[in-house]
Amino acid sequence: MAEQAEHHNVFISHRHEDDALVGKLKDLLSRHGAEVRDSSVTSDSPNNAHSEDYIKSILADRIRWAGKILVIITPETKNHEWVSWEIENAARYGDKRIIGVWAPGAEGVDMPAELNDYADAVVRWDGDTIIDALNGDDVGPWQGPDGAPVTPRSIKRLNC
Repeated sequence: MAEQAEHHNVFISHRHEDDALVGKLKDLLSRHGAEVRDSSVTSDSPNNAHSEDYIKSILADRIRWAGKILVIITPETKNHEWVSWEIENAARYGDKRIIGVWAPGAEGVDMPAELNDYADAVVRWDGDTIIDALNGDDVGPWQGPDGAPVTPRSIKRLNC
């Protein structure tokens, strides 16, 4: 009898220039037995909006729908205002699992400050490791791009 895939409703926060990594991440997770339903905005599902407030309302709805937020960490993610906003927006709910995922080749890259503040886990680009983080099985929970452990941070999130 075949095993049933694990289902995860996610929002994948990333820079528009890193759209190709979104598909690669979903393919990686699928190959490792996870079915990812993704609500993020990519060039395949653009919002075509120009008003910042309208864009934020679209993103907020998609983040609210998702149970988990994956943040793809690349060299320019640290300086991307939309990624920072998406992390902060997700953190305000208090029930969203926020996971940073180092992109392939991200050695020496700094992550967004918001991940330091709010991430539940930061993991390497590895299907099983990412799925463990999605499931709440903290595998460190903080890893560098090569999978080596790094010092965990305390998160600022408060639950009422």
